[in-house]
Amino acid sequence: MILEILLVVVGFVFLVKGADLLVKAATSIAKKFGLSEMLIGLTIVAVGTSLPEIFITITSAIDGHSDLIIGNAIGSCICNFLLVIGITSLIKPVKFDNRIIKVHLPMGIAAMILLLFLGNTTYLGEVHVIYRWQGLILILCTIMYIIYTIYEEKKLKDKKMDEEILNEVKTKENYPTGTIILYLILGILGLKFGADFVVDNSVIIAENLGLSERFIGMTVVAIGTALPEIITGIMSARKNNTDLLLGNISGSNILNLCLLIGLGALINPLVFATDFNESILILIVVTMFLQLMATLNPKKEISRGVGLLLIVAQIIYICCMM
Repeated sequence: MILEILLVVVGFVFLVKGADLLVKAATSIAKKFGLSEMLIGLTIVAVGTSLPEIFITITSAIDGHSDLIIGNAIGSCICNFLLVIGITSLIKPVKFDNRIIKVHLPMGIAAMILLLFLGNTTYLGEVHVIYRWQGLILILCTIMYIIYTIYEEKKLKDKKMDEEILNEVKTKENYPTGTIILYLILGILGLKFGADFVVDNSVIIAENLGLSERFIGMTVVAIGTALPEIITGIMSARKNNTDLLLGNISGSNILNLCLLIGLGALINPLVFATDFNESILILIVVTMFLQLMATLNPKKEISRGVGLLLIVAQIIYICCMM
């Protein structure tokens, strides 16, 4: 089983590097076609951070691993709120933006409620199923959220977020055509083989340890795919710039719930285990808790004490699932 664990680690490395190469290539193509740096940042760069989860979803859907898809999506959201924000706030308190509190967190709760509704209203025999037409609804919600985010950014008067997005795009060079093609090929191969390594070996590990795919998806795979966010959070804290972290995580969570599960259902209808209901309810409670902390704190931030509480909650959550 040591080999399988190593292959899972190698898979995550392939996924992260493959996504990076693909984003570099796509950004260069977008620049060549004259797209604005703001639009590139809000679409290509933003979606690029979800590419590892997207490829894991595609591979899992083709192989019929519904629990791995839904578990990864929900587990990643919980990990983002508890582990990423928790670790970051221990280094530097995480600041809240009023738009996140009033708009994006409520949108996230709406996505969670929608998933609860879709996952519990249709049946195939005696099991709950998310069908392709329901997956299409989730994909449409993803598109609407991206369109709204672009509209919001264009209307935003606070230039700080504009500068952050522009700087992230500017750091990505405009590569020559040959390099772009090479990056596209290597990026797709990295994502493809990385997803295969993670999914196939995670299933083997689960079988050998007598664990469910649901547990592996909500812990090992979820934490593995959240590593880039954890690293980004730590870097933001060290640069004394945590203002955008919660907004990025809130958007990432909405994409996880709508895009990943929607995409998986479009490829292959997903069996929705009733155990997922508890995790979604926990996610809703965590989201509301963060809203409450931000509202009650005059500085609109998550303190180190609350951050430690979030990390402890993540550990307790994993222990309760075992």
